[in-house]
Amino acid sequence: MYQRILVPVDGSDSAWKALEHARALGEKFQAEILVLHVVQPYYSTPILATPMDTPFIPIQPQDVERSGQQLLAVAEERMKSYPHPVTMKMEFGHPAERILALAGEWPADAIVIGSRGLSGIAEFFLGSVSSTVAQYCKVPVLIVKEAEEKQ
Repeated sequence: MYQRILVPVDGSDSAWKALEHARALGEKFQAEILVLHVVQPYYSTPILATPMDTPFIPIQPQDVERSGQQLLAVAEERMKSYPHPVTMKMEFGHPAERILALAGEWPADAIVIGSRGLSGIAEFFLGSVSSTVAQYCKVPVLIVKEAEEKQ
């Protein structure tokens, strides 16, 4: 049923949980997995949502790319013993747009994505990546939520 599973990761707990779910699903169906990290090569917090006293820290593209490579190395380590093909890929652009585009280009049979990424206040103003992907994707999307801590 699912032969090719796309898993976007951004380093958040939710994304790592999604990777675990994709792995379990992939093992069940003997699926190929594509782990994707999308780098936004620009500062993505909306201007209106940024207080004027917030310092702007310029980020060099090579630093962002290096960070993305390190994140994919962690994902690769977590998938090391996965018995089927795994590919690591980094894309540049808006996360939801690149995920949707790659889902069609690759092509994916399913997407497994975390419910909350690292976008912070930008998510409030722009809508979450997982919501956008689920709304516009042409293949099944599994949104993995973080489990609440039990007290």
